[in-house]
Amino acid sequence: MVANLYVSRQSDVPVYRQIVTQLTYMIEMGQLHDGERLPGSRLLAGNLGINRNTVAHAYSELRSRGLLQARGRNGMVVVGGQQARSASAARERARAVLEAAARECVELGLSTSDIQELVADFAGRAAGAVPRVSFVECNADRAGYFSGELEKHLGIPVEPLVLGEFEAADQHHDLVLTTFFHLAEARGLLRRPTTDVIAIVVAPHIRTLLEIAKVPRSRTVGLWYATDDQAASIRDSLTQAGVTNIEVLTGTTDEHLRGIDLVVVPSEMPDLSARFAGRVRVIEFGNVLDAASLRMVSDVVRDLRPVAPPRTRTRPHTR
Repeated sequence: MVANLYVSRQSDVPVYRQIVTQLTYMIEMGQLHDGERLPGSRLLAGNLGINRNTVAHAYSELRSRGLLQARGRNGMVVVGGQQARSASAARERARAVLEAAARECVELGLSTSDIQELVADFAGRAAGAVPRVSFVECNADRAGYFSGELEKHLGIPVEPLVLGEFEAADQHHDLVLTTFFHLAEARGLLRRPTTDVIAIVVAPHIRTLLEIAKVPRSRTVGLWYATDDQAASIRDSLTQAGVTNIEVLTGTTDEHLRGIDLVVVPSEMPDLSARFAGRVRVIEFGNVLDAASLRMVSDVVRDLRPVAPPRTRTRPHTR
């Protein structure tokens, strides 16, 4: 019966979760009975063409659900069939409801991944299981700005945290996001067994780079930021991009602006530009979240949420 297992690497659902979902279904439907032995992780992984650790992960979750039990040389054995089948009526009703809704969504033109994401989002909200996500930065303006941008993309709340302004012991998150510049510090403060701390790429908007590139090499681009660390980070990024006529400003007097052709201020703090009005050209350093980083974060959040059962492939009947 386990030979009917099928996994898809093109699915948005992680492979280990596909295995968990299909085996759970087989146990609930009585296709796998109590006492029935499952293939070892190495054998099943070989048959499916996947990593052995992926199967081990799936078996571990099924054990935690009380559906499997490790019995020495007998390997993994089904033990929770009766309990699982007692809940099958409710699941069948739910399956019928979801199938009808999914068909209507398809008729509306939604893709499979769109439908899965919507179901996962609604299920998480209904169960109160929306992942708690935060974004960590060195000042409140940047933390608030990027948290807002991430909320628009992910569709869930993202809490802004400012380094030095919160008690690490009071923070309990499923996922902590930050920039590579602050990754080590954020991990040191917030890393826990149940918390992922990952860095995302924050890149300058192409319009910002074009404006800076127009400045003659004989002139200087000034950076005026709320903190020296933030200004130094921007300077280093521009230097790596080949822009070397950069100077971090230490003040806003005419003396400080001598030889400065352009002053760059952060887009999340446009009021800073008022200090240079009428004396020098000012642009806002527009930041954008890297598209690949956003896709990666979406995948991580999707994995943290409850997910809809994958649609198994119907195999043709052969005699």
